[in-house]
Amino acid sequence: MEYEKPTERPEIGKFLAFDHLRFWVGNAKQAASFYTSRFGFEEVAYQGLETGERDFCTHVIRNGDIVLAFTTAIQPGNSEFYGELETHGDGVKDVAFTVDDARSMHEKAVSRG
Repeated sequence: MEYEKPTERPEIGKFLAFDHLRFWVGNAKQAASFYTSRFGFEEVAYQGLETGERDFCTHVIRNGDIVLAFTTAIQPGNSEFYGELETHGDGVKDVAFTVDDARSMHEKAVSRG
């Protein structure tokens, strides 16, 4: 088995840290509550119907430098969300990074496909 040569590191931009993990879950409130009650996380942000968001509900929790965002769809017709949940179950949807030059890093990522 052969492996491709690793791509070169970009000349610009520098990875500084993980910013947060976003989970797509069936019940964002329950997932956040589990981590706050068992692992010492604290809720730091909320977005949902009460804040004017009509499509998704997100609870963001933090413990030190660790930030987790739990998101669930509000509308039952959200086929992308529920299709993913049905196929894979609750899980990480995206990983966000902190970088020193987001614009250049984005342009480099787009240029690489």
